[in-house]
Amino acid sequence: MRQKSRTQKKDDNQEKESTTMSFEYDKVKDPTYFEENRIAAHSDHKWYDSEQAYLDGENQLKRSLGGLWKFAYAPNYASSMKGFEALDVDCKNWADIRVPAHIQMEGYDKPHYTNLVYPWDGFEEVKPGEIPEQFNPVANYVKYFQVPAQMEGKEIFVSFQGVESGFALWVNGQFVGYSEDSFTPSEFCLTPYLKDGENKMALTVFKWTSSSWCEDQDFFRFSGIFRDVYLYAEPKVHVRDLKVLALVEDNMEEGELKLSFKANLF
Repeated sequence: MRQKSRTQKKDDNQEKESTTMSFEYDKVKDPTYFEENRIAAHSDHKWYDSEQAYLDGENQLKRSLGGLWKFAYAPNYASSMKGFEALDVDCKNWADIRVPAHIQMEGYDKPHYTNLVYPWDGFEEVKPGEIPEQFNPVANYVKYFQVPAQMEGKEIFVSFQGVESGFALWVNGQFVGYSEDSFTPSEFCLTPYLKDGENKMALTVFKWTSSSWCEDQDFFRFSGIFRDVYLYAEPKVHVRDLKVLALVEDNMEEGELKLSFKANLF
């Protein structure tokens, strides 16, 4: 079984951690909590499973999850559905929503522009260290998918290129992690959570989190999965992070090329 081969690569402590993590809503209000189990940022260089794939421009190690997702909207966390991420909860009769897209452009909530005050000012009294509770739209997303055959035997990750403003992630009923930082990619390793056949990915996306106090700018207020989402796989030996510096001498005739990288050996 594929699942066995994956979990055998994890030691007992890692496997135990992946099954005991849980999401705590109160942490969304904590300004010191902005990520959990998210992998570190790295260079965005491309890689392929063969030289021929590179020459053909066909990346078999990346698969988009864009398109229609299952969706449920609630005006706040208290009224949102809990437990929908469980593997035995069927969400296939939910409404459809496009990904990527802001939910405000898909018929939920509405675009809101403000530049001098916080978006909740005048509607709800919210102090620093708190978040709106009466109106703070929550978007529950579900995507059913299968792992492509060409990704077998490799480490598999999911990349969310932009989610506003914070989200909790589950796969097959297990809590994977949490992320804020709306306008930068958030990535998670999915290998321990995947199974043969159909997999279920679930997200709860919050319009405003503790980071919304810092992300306040002169712009329209939206929320949801508004940039690409995709799976990608890494070979057992892989350069994960790459840095190249081209340093030119003052005489403009000589220079030095510095290359540094971080490699993973699975």
